[in-house]
Amino acid sequence: MRQLRRKSLKSSIQTARTKRPKRRILRTFQTNAILCGDCRTVLKRFPAESIDLIFTSPPYGNARKGKYNGVEPRKFVKWFLERSEEFKRVLKKRGTLILNIKESAAGGERRTYVLELILKLREQGWLWTEEFVWHKRNSFPGKWPNRFRDGWERLLQFNKSRDFKMYQRAVMVDMGDWARPRLKNLSDRFRLSSRQRVSWSLVAERS
Repeated sequence: MRQLRRKSLKSSIQTARTKRPKRRILRTFQTNAILCGDCRTVLKRFPAESIDLIFTSPPYGNARKGKYNGVEPRKFVKWFLERSEEFKRVLKKRGTLILNIKESAAGGERRTYVLELILKLREQGWLWTEEFVWHKRNSFPGKWPNRFRDGWERLLQFNKSRDFKMYQRAVMVDMGDWARPRLKNLSDRFRLSSRQRVSWSLVAERS
């Protein structure tokens, strides 16, 4: 009788597993919409390699813990890697991940969890391709005697491939009149070099 019950229970468990609902994958994307939820859950509904850009600003280590559940610095790297694994799955091969983050400070020194995270993301398969700065112009003086208040934050760029999409012309600005006399004596070879072609062509168009 016991053996029969065990077989029946085992059969019921196997049946329940086979009838478990499959993950619903989104086939179309709704624009201008906010999907509210845990990214670990929401992103599972997205097909692989379907996103061009991911921009994230996670809670800093213990910063403003009472407002949006800060993460302990010693747990931060593991906490983020659980999410970046899903980022990597949904991001297109030529897509980009931008991470806005800044190390918190404690005991008179900066914490190191951001540097540790960069190394672990590289182990996860990401390429650390660039770093930008968010200049916080509304920053006011701090109250600490041994350091300044943060007037900037990191914008770390990660990619899955070296061949990622980048549109430099979209962010170019005029170099100003000072550039013309300085650049007019450049050799033709230097002007047409692959690394200078884009910036020089912009100057030439405006001259």
